Amino acid sequence: MSLRRSFSHPATGARGVPPDPALAAPLSDAELCERAVQAIWRSLDEHELIDQAVRDELAMVLEPLTALPLGPQARRLIDTLRLPDPIDPVHLYWLTRRLLTLVPELQATAVALSKPDA
Repeated sequence: MSLRRSFSHPATGARGVPPDPALAAPLSDAELCERAVQAIWRSLDEHELIDQAVRDELAMVLEPLTALPLGPQARRLIDTLRLPDPIDPVHLYWLTRRLLTLVPELQATAVALSKPDA
């Protein structure tokens, strides 16, 4: 599934703005991490990071993660994702590697946030 289709209207399939967050139940921090992992894998699997629209949508998914204790990595990724086309191959390589290293961090964070306090 393409990240571009992730925000499609279910009835029409039309691409548009993401669903209004005010209408949906707010996601927990763990769910935000899981959503980011899924979006990262989709964009990498589909080799779509070359497309600025896909990078912008992935940046939007990662934006809430800047509030989590992940350090400056999330902000650097978002800034790189928002680079205008054409993206330099060096930036594309860096971006791909950093996204791959972020996935296990996000998964560990999601697990830690999902555990009830002892």
